[in-house]
Amino acid sequence: LETVMDDLGTTSSAKDELELLLGDRTIFSTPKPVKLIKEFIRAATDKDSIVLDFFSGSGTTGHATMDLNKEDGGNRHFILCTNNENNICEEVTYQRLKTVITGKRVDGSQYSEGLPANLKYYKTDFVDKESEEIYDDLLEHTKEMIQLQYGVKVDNHKYIMIMDDDEMDEFEKHFDEYKDIEVVFINQDVLLSTSQE
Repeated sequence: LETVMDDLGTTSSAKDELELLLGDRTIFSTPKPVKLIKEFIRAATDKDSIVLDFFSGSGTTGHATMDLNKEDGGNRHFILCTNNENNICEEVTYQRLKTVITGKRVDGSQYSEGLPANLKYYKTDFVDKESEEIYDDLLEHTKEMIQLQYGVKVDNHKYIMIMDDDEMDEFEKHFDEYKDIEVVFINQDVLLSTSQE
């Protein structure tokens, strides 16, 4: 059993991984070894699964998912959640995954050839369901919800979001300037003229 555990890694080897990725083995106190988490994911998923980690810490689950996809040709996706305590999401989790994907460390030095993957992170916010302004509160987060729901980036080129009549009028005026439109998301409260329809 000890040999098997050594093959799958230890907290110490996981700290070595962080040092190799981010240049600091003390940046996170309890990282998990990528090999161990990769074996859990291999055992519990198929090649198209979504892996959810509500306590993502240093991002080992995302790293392991990408490694396993490269190894077996999978198309697994992962969702990592963190409370960003001590800026862990921005300074550790995101930086680690960005390094794994790009192959470049934060300081610009080469880490690897990189892995074919995309990365996006969102900040969540509390919306009080008892609020008298719940509609407006939710509208403030529409862009993020669209991006999460459809897996796209609302960039105002390919994917466009129109929230009010003024934005729709402006969009219509400049419609010929949009060459690569894929989807236009329009708020249900926008009243379209005949030409806009």
